[in-house]
Amino acid sequence: MAYTLIKGSFHIHYPHIPLSGPEPDGDTIKFQPDNPQLVERLPRPNRMPGFNQAGITSIRFEGVDALETHFEVEDIEYHQHLPLALAARDALMARIGFGAIKYFDSHPYKVESVEHHPVRGYILSMGLDTYGRSVAFVYTGEHPSVDGSRIFMQPHMLDTSLNAFMLHQGHAYGAFYLGLPPELREHLRASVRHAREHRLGFWAQAPSMSTGITLDSVDALQAAILWPKLFRRIAPYFQAGHTNFDAFDAWLRQDTRNRDDRLLLPTMEVGNLHDMIRAQGTTLRLMFAPEDVVIVPDDYILPATVGGVLPARPRHPSGVRIICALVNPIERPEHGNETVTLLNASNTDIALTGWRIADAKGSQAIDGGIARGETLRIHLSSAVKLNNDRDTITVLDADGQIVDQVAYEPKDLPDEGVSVTF
Repeated sequence: MAYTLIKGSFHIHYPHIPLSGPEPDGDTIKFQPDNPQLVERLPRPNRMPGFNQAGITSIRFEGVDALETHFEVEDIEYHQHLPLALAARDALMARIGFGAIKYFDSHPYKVESVEHHPVRGYILSMGLDTYGRSVAFVYTGEHPSVDGSRIFMQPHMLDTSLNAFMLHQGHAYGAFYLGLPPELREHLRASVRHAREHRLGFWAQAPSMSTGITLDSVDALQAAILWPKLFRRIAPYFQAGHTNFDAFDAWLRQDTRNRDDRLLLPTMEVGNLHDMIRAQGTTLRLMFAPEDVVIVPDDYILPATVGGVLPARPRHPSGVRIICALVNPIERPEHGNETVTLLNASNTDIALTGWRIADAKGSQAIDGGIARGETLRIHLSSAVKLNNDRDTITVLDADGQIVDQVAYEPKDLPDEGVSVTF
């Protein structure tokens, strides 16, 4: 499955307005993309992504559900087992490489100072969630491919992600949504099982599924260790005045959108959250491990690729577009005979000084210019070698901004010697 590579930097502190800054936790992070348009172009069920004035947006970790450090219900804030929730946050911050972090005494979730900030990294994302956050696999460091490239994820590529780290070390529960490819889901599920079997992180203190957990008040809930998705349902249930679970099943079923999540159960049946819970009095048990169910989002849509082109094309003031590419020429060797054709769709001539064309692994300079309404056929050098099955082609301006970007897959390719059009 193809994910979009988006490079940028991670932020947990706004130096000039620290008390208005982020409140880091164990499964989200603030991210400043080098090219915000890449986030804007991601498939989404409804909302556009949100950016602050500095161009920083929110990232939700794919497959990860960490204990809540703060969760608000009607202006009242709740948390889960706080020492373990904060331990998960601190483990993630250390892994990212922020170094020493000081939090305000008066606002314990706000960062007063941080040793290394911001930290470079990148995300691999297939789209946004219903809140406009990018759902992503998250990495520190630099990726060798060009920003915006389509990366075809293999399970082993997850091992260096922050997502896998949090699951493998027992700092988070698994929360696997339907859009996560099955082979990636199984790989992450193995990480959760590893942590559970070796009693790592919070698993050393977590109750067993067979005995369940006893909860009779908000205080007991906040001291407990349980799947955060379930915690986020029980908190408003208890806030409504309940002190046992006698009415919990009926309460869940009243709202299939916000309470009784749709699930694919390990029994291969489609069910809801109430189907994996057994409750009696103040005792609650899960019938299935959270990592063994698949969550169906309320607004789930299949990520779409149309004709090999990314879901939305970049908007660049030059008006230059990639219109076709000869990926598999008849001539041999292929390298030196591959071409990409650009169109200047604007009403002015465009100078290409400093511009570059790139695939996922290399780039070369573009010479000359394109008159208005004209095309330019670029012969690719050995620095840009288009794959014959799938690749991403990017044109960058002199400032490194994406002018246009397209991708193709095997199903999009015509016969040998025929150009693929975009």
